[in-house]
Amino acid sequence: MKKKTGFTLIEMLVVIGVVILVVPSIFVIIFGIMREQTKIYRLSIIKKEGDFILNNISNLIKSRAITIHSANPPTEINQVCAISDDEFTSSNDRIFFTDPENNWFRILWSSNVIASYSSFTASSVNLNSSNAIIENFSIGCERASTYSGPTVSISFEICYKTSLGSCTSTRPEETATMYYQTKIKLRNY
Repeated sequence: MKKKTGFTLIEMLVVIGVVILVVPSIFVIIFGIMREQTKIYRLSIIKKEGDFILNNISNLIKSRAITIHSANPPTEINQVCAISDDEFTSSNDRIFFTDPENNWFRILWSSNVIASYSSFTASSVNLNSSNAIIENFSIGCERASTYSGPTVSISFEICYKTSLGSCTSTRPEETATMYYQTKIKLRNY
């Protein structure tokens, strides 16, 4: 008797059924991994930019600021957080700092961008890229006692700019937002 070397109809149907069940599962897993990679990529960009902004602002204030003012030009009349139990929060980011050479600088929040602006630069320097949006920026100061320097409080939210040009998206993997907050103690000169 001669042996057949082909597949039977039942064997072919079983193989087709298994492929029909397995291939969609593989695609679901692959697309899930791709969505998570997109989310991780966007969060890493936002984390890098948020850390960069916070480090730049902290270093600038720690190394250069000696007094805090509510208006420009900085004078003794508009100095804030100069005495104990003095507290000032700016709703429109109108806080100016003076350095040892009596130049002023400030951290400016406008149109979803944080920038550094000073009397010795010709223009503002943006601290975040066009991929990031800054929201809910707040800056303020307080002084707990007469013999300590004032403490500057900074907080903001940073998010990845979606294809809609905002922080929100219909796809959850496109949304990446982080909240930053810090307190910086000025040197007591």
